[in-house]
Amino acid sequence: MLGVQHRTFGKGVSYLGLNERNIGGMSKMKVLHIAASLSAKWGGPTYVVKALTESLIRKGVTVSILSPIGEKVGKEIIYPEGVQVEVFTEGFFSIMWTGYSPGISKALATEATNYNVVHIHEIWHYPGYAAYYAAKRADKPYIVTVHGSLEPWCLKYKGYKKNIYAALIQRRILNEAAAIHAITNEEAQDIQAFGIDAPIAVIPNGIDPAKFQALPSPEEMDRHYPELVGKKVLLFLGRIHQKKGLDILAKAFGQIARNRKDLHLLIIGPDNDNYRSQVERLLESEGVLDRTTFTGMLTEREKLAGLSRADICPIPSYSDVRTIVALEAMACRLPVVITRQCHFPEVAEARAGIVIEPNADQLADAINRLLDNPGLCKEMGENGRRLIMEKFTWDKIADQMIQLYENVSCK
Repeated sequence: MLGVQHRTFGKGVSYLGLNERNIGGMSKMKVLHIAASLSAKWGGPTYVVKALTESLIRKGVTVSILSPIGEKVGKEIIYPEGVQVEVFTEGFFSIMWTGYSPGISKALATEATNYNVVHIHEIWHYPGYAAYYAAKRADKPYIVTVHGSLEPWCLKYKGYKKNIYAALIQRRILNEAAAIHAITNEEAQDIQAFGIDAPIAVIPNGIDPAKFQALPSPEEMDRHYPELVGKKVLLFLGRIHQKKGLDILAKAFGQIARNRKDLHLLIIGPDNDNYRSQVERLLESEGVLDRTTFTGMLTEREKLAGLSRADICPIPSYSDVRTIVALEAMACRLPVVITRQCHFPEVAEARAGIVIEPNADQLADAINRLLDNPGLCKEMGENGRRLIMEKFTWDKIADQMIQLYENVSCK
């Protein structure tokens, strides 16, 4: 078994180091994952749980997932292939405590004893508390993946409720964890700044290369959305949510489109909290609503068709942690324009895109630079694809996660 290593990280963070090695044979590890939601509308964490658990199964890890289902957390469940999944109906108190479900608590009380490690995905929600309580009673180590929830913008969003919850429950859950999983070094620093001294392991998110080997033809999207024919396409992919910076994108698109008649904005993703109506008003005030297409949720193939059809993928988030959208766009050889708040410095280092502040003028300048230079777009696209294949595939990441599970189960 691999021993636990500690070193100083950032400003005094206890960092759980992982030696690079190959995982030999089939792992005997049994891991219980607790997801706040498995709904497609929930966004990135759902897809991370799906891809990670599928990769772990392929490496011989025994994996099960418990998750709530209902109006608040979504009913359109995505089932990871080959993974045992149990979903539990939300109870009445889910209106106050997202994901509240008596059923999930009962299941955890029994199931936690049968696994080596409990892996909690996301914070603030009831399933995380229920998993913490069950793991402690069963004397099992647990890991928490915070999925960007401690980034400063996220902490301010509904901050009053979060401050109370943190003081009563959340800090205790994090500090008593066997390890906290951070996606980036910056996220590790956010965790430490929140007052957490549990060991931290930095392991990135990834993609499945096979999914991006043979993309649909760009013309497939044109057939469904004829307004795209003959246009350069800016693609926004993700939840229509306040933190995603669509207000910035609307203003930047308005600036660019006044001088370019061959440009169209394609927005793929579900509406959160009716935020789409605000985005539409911004686009209308910029005079570009008629040059924008909202598709809503699409199937996986349709989403790949959108990526295949796009020319540039702007990701102007106020808060994100190496977003899956950036990984997928780069896997499709798309140049990206991301904000510094996406915490993805490798994009600039690999010349795979342009990193900006969350500012409409900077976003417009970056997009114009790429539109004016097709050679640069192609170069950045190839650089991005190479970066993803070298560092951000789920096969490599699953190996690192297995090492983490082994570390904490040996303590």
